[in-house]
Amino acid sequence: MRTCHVALVLGIGLLLGVAGPARAHEVPARVAVQVIARAEAQRLRLAVRVPLESVRDLEIPLLRGTYLDIARLTPQLGEAATIWIAGYLELYEGERRLPSPTIAATRIVLPSDRSFESFDLAVANAAAAPLANDVELPWRQAMLDVVLDYPITSPDSRFSMRPLLAHLGVSTTTVMRWVAPDGSVRAYEYTGNPGLVRLDPGVLQAAWQFVSLGFAHILGGLDHLLFLLCLVLPFRRLRPLVAVVTAFTAAHSLTLVASALGMAPTAAWFPPLIEFLIAASIVLMALENIVGPRLEKRWLVAFGFGLVHGFGFSFALGESLQFAGRHLLASLLAFNVGVELGQLLAIALAVPVLAWVLRRLPSERAAIVVASALVAHEAWHWMTERLGVLRAYHVRWPAVDVALLSSLLRTLMLLLIAAAVLWGVAALVARLVKSPSQPAGWTLALVVGTVLAAAAPLQGQGSEMRSTLKGVFTDAQAARGKDIYVGSCRECHTPASHTGVVFKNSWGGKLLSDLLAYMQERMPKNNPGSLTMEEYADVTAYILSLNGLPSGDDALPSDAAAARRIRIETTGR
Repeated sequence: MRTCHVALVLGIGLLLGVAGPARAHEVPARVAVQVIARAEAQRLRLAVRVPLESVRDLEIPLLRGTYLDIARLTPQLGEAATIWIAGYLELYEGERRLPSPTIAATRIVLPSDRSFESFDLAVANAAAAPLANDVELPWRQAMLDVVLDYPITSPDSRFSMRPLLAHLGVSTTTVMRWVAPDGSVRAYEYTGNPGLVRLDPGVLQAAWQFVSLGFAHILGGLDHLLFLLCLVLPFRRLRPLVAVVTAFTAAHSLTLVASALGMAPTAAWFPPLIEFLIAASIVLMALENIVGPRLEKRWLVAFGFGLVHGFGFSFALGESLQFAGRHLLASLLAFNVGVELGQLLAIALAVPVLAWVLRRLPSERAAIVVASALVAHEAWHWMTERLGVLRAYHVRWPAVDVALLSSLLRTLMLLLIAAAVLWGVAALVARLVKSPSQPAGWTLALVVGTVLAAAAPLQGQGSEMRSTLKGVFTDAQAARGKDIYVGSCRECHTPASHTGVVFKNSWGGKLLSDLLAYMQERMPKNNPGSLTMEEYADVTAYILSLNGLPSGDDALPSDAAAARRIRIETTGR
């Protein structure tokens, strides 16, 4: 009898092991989502792909304890899509929120599926028959494709989306593409919930969005505000104050625009360098207040450091420009207007308050010294911390070649513009303060140094450039790269974020060394830089192959000097 009981228990256990549910699972650390949308006739159609493991509270039936039982899971997918995906996407036609969508299709797909390369393929694949139940698919590798249909009045309307999918993982990165009525594709990439995304914004909508962004950035940037505080702290007269603020505004507007137009280095060390210099500018300004400021020349200091702060503003703008639609210039100018409005508000509030407080203290000079010392103490900590970050980067000097000459020519052009702006500000200052104020030699040197940093990226091109259209990697290299990518990178970096229009917009026309550096700095996401340079070259070869670029007889180089002699050109797919 005991033997029968044991056999019965073992039999039940085997059955549970062969076809049992994984009823609960943790929130994934990193989730990659793909969305592609298009308006057609009387509906707005979205295709969405998420990892199955991000859809929680779902009983996941398994075969042999590991592989997904697709036949038993498929009937649950519609409800899961409604609860976990459709319920977290808000769509708008104009200003009207669209009603809840219809679940048009759901399907489990393999992680290697490439149907999201285009809208039509994504929709057709989601509507296809389910995968056969004999497909051995580990459930944590499975992807869920969903097609959502929203009723609309016209495909020519302006649409907006408020994605709220951050709940799918601890860190959720989304690649979203909008297929416009003319067939053009606009790509977005963001982490978390980005707020309202206007898929094809009008110029006024884009301008207002970026005015708000600039306004919020300056008021939320404590380092910029402390610099402004030190800058205006000693002033009691309006005209010299206006001169200083004008010089700072002109300078940071110049480098903000230059950076947004692609004239700043793309190397990883550049943002930490600027952050360090911003902290150093606060320390220096505070120390000048302590030892005794030369107010008649402070506008020169404001102009010099304004060039540095402009690059800092551009970092906040960079990732947001993807939401500008077709209005890049208007959005850029609007962001700058927002920064200026926030800056004026901060000064308008700070100056009278400071004047009122200082008049009631026994010694105004002592109060300025104490306040500046407190600011310098805080900024000193920022400076040392940021210097530590900066030291972690290896800066390579450029090769002496044609690319360096091109960079120097851009430097000269930007330098001439900066000099013209500086002289214009000098003339305005002279009228405001009723005294001749010509740019000092040290200030011109500061302008030169800053503009050199802006316009001469430390990466050059060789005199004999090659194109990725001419076969710069081997098939064996791409195959090795695929194995490395699948094993180390795909969990966080989906193929959609490195293929098609996203790849073309991000890397078309750039040097292969830029892409290699990006791979080294970002992959794998949980341990960047942990692969060898040869492995990064293999992964890069695989990414190029995914984008339809041809292989050749020569292996893709792993050293930066050789990679600088290859320009990324796409097939136009």
